Amino acid sequence: MDVAVLVLDIQKGFISDNARMPVAKHQIKPMLEKINKIVEKADSRGVPVVYIGNEYEPTQFIANFLTKKSAIKGSEGAELDERLLRVNEVYFSKNKSNALSNSNLVSYLTANKMNHIVIVGLFAEACVAATALDSIRRNFNVTIVRDAVGSSNDSKREKSLRYLNSKGIDIIDASQLIESFFN
Repeated sequence: MDVAVLVLDIQKGFISDNARMPVAKHQIKPMLEKINKIVEKADSRGVPVVYIGNEYEPTQFIANFLTKKSAIKGSEGAELDERLLRVNEVYFSKNKSNALSNSNLVSYLTANKMNHIVIVGLFAEACVAATALDSIRRNFNVTIVRDAVGSSNDSKREKSLRYLNSKGIDIIDASQLIESFFN
């Protein structure tokens, strides 16, 4: 199969009760439920699931300032949240918004002939957008799952999804994804 699910930044620094840079509280539970369902369905159908997390070096002062020191490498905030369903150990760290800034991830996708990326996770207007836009520049097909991405508020999430859709990126709901890709 040429599809991979990228799970972006479901980390304690963003969704735990004491997150330094929190996602809107009302978005967390439904988002996690959708992501976990997608991960479970993808895994049951042999679709690769790739976990990605922010790990900013302590010397990345601007990134750490902008993210309120939420995901410093080695910190609790950089850890994947325990509520996230883990079906494998395929994990790539990043220290920029764009997940494809990690050349090992790009090599993994290319070596496994994955040309369609399904993106879930955080933040719609930041890492999700940066990864999606670079993915289409690199000639990947990209789908973002609307109800499996989060942001600090609903307005930012919806504005970002509208913008990404205007750039040719498919925006679908989790139920549509499961029906289209995993049945």
